Amino acid sequence: DTYFSGKIFAKMGRIIEINKELQNLQSGGEKLSYADADDVVVKESASAAAEVTIPSEEDVEPLLDELQHAVEVFLNSGGKENGGAEAEFIYDATWGGFINCGCKYTFDPKDEHNGTCSNTFPDCPALDSVNENFGNGWYNDHHFHYGYHIYAAAIVAKHRPEWGRKYYERVLLYIRDIANPSAEDEYFPMFRQKDWYLGNSWAAGLMSMELSPHGREQESSSEAIAAFEGIALFGDVMMDVFAEDKDKLESSRRVRNLGEFLTAMEVSAANRFWHVWGSKSDEDGSTSVSSSNNGATKHKAHINTYPRDYPKHVVGMMYDTMASFQTWFGPQDVLSYGIQLIPLTSVAERRDDPEWVNILYPIYAKSCKEANEGSNGLCEDNGWSILQAGLLAETGEIKEALEFALDVPDDVYLTDGGCGNSLSNTLWFISTRRQSPSMSER
Repeated sequence: DTYFSGKIFAKMGRIIEINKELQNLQSGGEKLSYADADDVVVKESASAAAEVTIPSEEDVEPLLDELQHAVEVFLNSGGKENGGAEAEFIYDATWGGFINCGCKYTFDPKDEHNGTCSNTFPDCPALDSVNENFGNGWYNDHHFHYGYHIYAAAIVAKHRPEWGRKYYERVLLYIRDIANPSAEDEYFPMFRQKDWYLGNSWAAGLMSMELSPHGREQESSSEAIAAFEGIALFGDVMMDVFAEDKDKLESSRRVRNLGEFLTAMEVSAANRFWHVWGSKSDEDGSTSVSSSNNGATKHKAHINTYPRDYPKHVVGMMYDTMASFQTWFGPQDVLSYGIQLIPLTSVAERRDDPEWVNILYPIYAKSCKEANEGSNGLCEDNGWSILQAGLLAETGEIKEALEFALDVPDDVYLTDGGCGNSLSNTLWFISTRRQSPSMSER
């Protein structure tokens, strides 16, 4: 399917980028100045990197080869015989969209991972059933799926500019499908996912998988944010690739600006509708002091959108007419919390308010324990404990978070809940959070 494949591609891309950053730290070379990090911390990191063996450019090439092939397979037309995917993308002229045909997966029960699609276009199961590929053929979750693919494409284009030039217009098909800004584009509607009044996106397409009577809905605010983060990063990369091409440079700049604008809107909406808390304000009730990755900051108090009768600190699924603490794939509390925290990328610094994080962490830890005890190890065995480590780091407890992450079994990163994460990315995310004052004094 296009969802889990995209998560794996983006995971591969982040590993490549983390290694590149460590290489730079080790060499003391390119771009060692960070706008959002203390110079002393950067020097300590460079010193630590110099003492370990880091994969070389040659070591990384095979992974980059695999990532390039994986990304372009979905962008090549004509199916497997022409270098494309067995489950290929098609253009839907009725609704103006980029949708996937879907796959009738056939396999030997003794070797289920080496199966094949028994169908080819125009036999498209994703068009026949809203339950195939998370409803992709019915326009459900497009930004969740395509955001991961766009992010992965940005990584390939950054390291292989010629590939970026060749596939630029094809990657734009993903972007035009979920965030087309142009009224002059005759093939795609403008901003398919966006609700301009509320500021958030909607994941539901023509028909929701659960056939809800409550209208449009969106579950994972964080994956919506990540989708637009991917657009911004792709545009930024392509500005470098097209530095000598005036027209394409301007096109790439618009892509970057579009992604940044939509990311900012989505972060704001997440903190209004999905992240639920009220600030502890000062005497006049107008401001709150909290810690952030740049130190203590004074800002307006956060006003809880929901009445006191709603006691939870996230909304699992928001609909047109209902806010619900649940997910479509399970009732456990940890799922509603965790689905608002994936994936662990840089934008989490803007996404997760420090005040909300400190309220949420003990609740998340409790819900993870309850899911492990009451649902046969659900939290750890399905990857949701990885997010607990990331959330703990966001509270500033870096050492404890590293210890927690290193105790997560390796096979958890292969599960449905964990496959979008890697140990490398988890450790990078934890290590780049600002430690709490109490820890810095230890």
